[in-house]
Amino acid sequence: MFADHVRILVAAGAGGDGSPSFRREAHVPRGGPDGGDGGKGGDVVLLAEEGMTTLGDYRRARHFRAQPGGRGAGRRAHGRNGTEVVLRVPPGTTVRGPDGEWLGELLAAGERLVVARGGRGGRGNVHFATPTHRAPRHYERGDEGEERWIELELKSIADIGLVGAPNAGKSTLLAALTAATPRIGDYPFTTTTPNLGVVEARGEDGETDQRTAVIADVPGLIEGAHAGQGLGHEFLRHVERTRVLLGVVDGAAPDPLGEWRAVENELRLHDPDLLARPMQLVVTKHDLPAVKERWPALRRDLTANGRSPIAVSAHDGTGLEALRAELDRALDEAARTEAERPPEQERVRVHRFDPLAEGWRLVAEGNDLRVVGRRIEAAANRTDFENEESRERFDRLLERMGIGEELRRRGIEQGATVRIGRAELEWGAE
Repeated sequence: MFADHVRILVAAGAGGDGSPSFRREAHVPRGGPDGGDGGKGGDVVLLAEEGMTTLGDYRRARHFRAQPGGRGAGRRAHGRNGTEVVLRVPPGTTVRGPDGEWLGELLAAGERLVVARGGRGGRGNVHFATPTHRAPRHYERGDEGEERWIELELKSIADIGLVGAPNAGKSTLLAALTAATPRIGDYPFTTTTPNLGVVEARGEDGETDQRTAVIADVPGLIEGAHAGQGLGHEFLRHVERTRVLLGVVDGAAPDPLGEWRAVENELRLHDPDLLARPMQLVVTKHDLPAVKERWPALRRDLTANGRSPIAVSAHDGTGLEALRAELDRALDEAARTEAERPPEQERVRVHRFDPLAEGWRLVAEGNDLRVVGRRIEAAANRTDFENEESRERFDRLLERMGIGEELRRRGIEQGATVRIGRAELEWGAE
């Protein structure tokens, strides 16, 4: 099944806990702490895979979780790092967060994008030894990995995009120009997914040139497609990255000119820049007597619009060689335009001051209180509250940051619940 828009859950692995181990060996007095660090949690990574053309693999499987990091061990042994999860996607995939924020895109095969980062491993007790405290039992728990819903959207990367109304003959023309074998029928919306084919350029002597171009046949557009009418609205995104447009006009339609005007207007409403690209018009079904008869008038009307149409027939080959030559010229024009275009500036990252990076604030949650702040939440998540030394260390941090004093000022009662990060603490409990 073709799919070009999916929503999936990605969850990176949590970091492994550090170790509170002590060196205990015969004939080694006062061996001291030797707990190693926990391993890093695995990332979730997107990888652009050459040859993939759909996101259909993610229609059923929507949840992906990476491995957590391993726990540290004695003798300063470092926990193993979690294995990353690699999700293969087609080139041309864009990635957005749950609120539509831009995360990145993968345009070329082999490009990678980390969409969920694994948690940092906790430090072992060896890091907390001091000249005055030589046997610390305190260690850190690992950080949680990132978890989020992301939206993947595929925008096919093609050199030439075929656009036109339903039954204009786009699929038949694609089959005649390339080795593609799209499904073709004599009824509207035969094309329900974008079809891709490869056309070979022809020189003036008719011999095949070395250059090839990828053609994308987009499902037919009807009036209102940009607003969700018909099938083509789902696939207008696939012409956004094409370098050249090939407008296909149905020569046998009751009103070929009006039909094409409607298609042209839908392209304009979707993205005005599309009509500024090199575009070649073709009038199809020129093997029919009625189309031949109306061709002079139709050519005059379409030429008045600033374009030079070509009459073609996919059945008897009329105009196909001339069309190949015009497409070759249009690709050259597109290449010149791209070369003259100034290079795009890199996306600017604006770093704003975060008052909660070191600071904190209290938030009421029903009858309880929550302490919000990046530093204190990270410290709570890394603390093992079953470990007496770790618990006392965290209590001292609360006092140093002034949180304990503020809680007492607010008249917090013994036994009240205070939430910090993932931890739920009972105030005043020993």
